[in-house]
Amino acid sequence: MMKKADAYGFQNERESRFPRMICLEITNVCNMRCIHCPYEQISQQKDYAPKFMPWEVFRKIADEAARFPGTIFRFVCDGEPMMHPDFMRMAAYAKKKNISPLTVTTNGMFLSSGKSEELIKLGVELIEISLDAFSAKTYEKIRIGGDFALVLRNVDELLRLREDLNGNTKIMVSAIDQPAAAGELAEFRKYWEKRVDKVIIRKLTSIGGLLETPEMQEKSLPKPERWPCPLLWRRLFINVDGKAEFCVDDWLDESVIADVAEDDIARIWASSEYARIRDAHLKGYFSQIKKCGDCCDWPARTWAYDYFHALESLGVMK
Repeated sequence: MMKKADAYGFQNERESRFPRMICLEITNVCNMRCIHCPYEQISQQKDYAPKFMPWEVFRKIADEAARFPGTIFRFVCDGEPMMHPDFMRMAAYAKKKNISPLTVTTNGMFLSSGKSEELIKLGVELIEISLDAFSAKTYEKIRIGGDFALVLRNVDELLRLREDLNGNTKIMVSAIDQPAAAGELAEFRKYWEKRVDKVIIRKLTSIGGLLETPEMQEKSLPKPERWPCPLLWRRLFINVDGKAEFCVDDWLDESVIADVAEDDIARIWASSEYARIRDAHLKGYFSQIKKCGDCCDWPARTWAYDYFHALESLGVMK
């Protein structure tokens, strides 16, 4: 057990005081129905309601993050962030508070010329466009509701504007390694590596068991000895209601640990409940944590390589 405690945990004192990354869900609304995403089934539930994070909640989160330089402020998660009516205002406020790096993950459908120009001028450090396919035919199978030609035009315009404006915004495209994209990922990587700053191929996960994956069907295959989840020490997810969750794949809000509107993020991060969860992971007592005991996605959460390493390779980590 000591071996795990020595190998894992906070990488430095700063990370113990405040999350290195804030994953922010500013809306639970999306314009697509991607086959690797549970949004379709979640949006059909009786208790689902379209939501947009209130400005006051966002401002409190941004103000706190600004007090800890180097915090990665990431617009990402369950909805399409650019569908929030205040998205551009939020990005501008975060940069006004000198939050850096500020990153945006988007499906690219709303990445108009005007918004791209403003994001570049604001100094947003990274824009990631989720493509998931090399061909239009495959894109239409995976990203249902999307417009492949429109997204490609938007990416082309983003690249052109960055050059014209001499901007520093890094541009990344990503895809998920899934059966529907089989045979295209090598070509995807080869093509986009020549055009953008970074290409990421992510593993397909079940998103907390909500989706079926090939690995779930192959239950007889041996798995490595489970390690503590690095997200517990490096990322905090804040949902559209302003609730802090220790699991970024928690679409059912089962890992809520506190309400950001009622407490400071730093206190939540250093709370006794968070310490209990981390300690259980270090000791291998995963079943003691309701959300973690049945997790089948943990092999995709490694300490060796993740989003942090991608940012470091791009030179945007502070």
